[in-house]
Amino acid sequence: MKKKENKGFFISLEGGEGCGKSTQLNLLAEALRTMFPGREIIATRSPGGTAVAEKIRSVLKEKTEDENIIPATELLLFGACHAQMVQNLIDPAMERGAILITDRFYDSTIVYQGYARGLDRAKIDWINDFACNGTKPDLTLLLDLSPEQGSARTHARAAVENDRFDSETEAFHQKIRAGFLDLAKAEPERFAIVDATGSIDEVHSAIMEVIHERLA
Repeated sequence: MKKKENKGFFISLEGGEGCGKSTQLNLLAEALRTMFPGREIIATRSPGGTAVAEKIRSVLKEKTEDENIIPATELLLFGACHAQMVQNLIDPAMERGAILITDRFYDSTIVYQGYARGLDRAKIDWINDFACNGTKPDLTLLLDLSPEQGSARTHARAAVENDRFDSETEAFHQKIRAGFLDLAKAEPERFAIVDATGSIDEVHSAIMEVIHERLA
């Protein structure tokens, strides 16, 4: 995917379940507001971020008793979500010169629907290219954590049994971690791997080291 040129800066946080992305996204957003008091800072999530994309999120995340979502449907729904996000949220923010941070983006589609679900990578790439239309993160922070540690964290949260991804098998989550590490190895100029095993403050400090280096 050829990247669009823009005035803003686009950051994505990626990683397996329980790695602390949501917590670290909020901390990073607050830190950036302090660093750049005159600049617009936007924190969002994928799937989600717009009214339509949030409705898609509810379909993707929640288990249903009467019908399972098949991998192809997952892929297409994530593509639809990203198309809404790009058109109505991300591209306008980049044009305004904002810094936008998202909890997941299309790398998760490659990993979850490709590495873990086994869908064809060429088809995934085509859908991502079509949906995102050249919009890609300037920096991707990969919060790396073993599936065992991630599972311990997610099962400490409420309602994990109703989340379709949190409640997947250990083998599924092993594939997720391997997939993200493969992507980071393939694009070292975009990815920064952050050890997510430490405390919240330790992980935040590691993220800020990367931010100071990349946004200097």
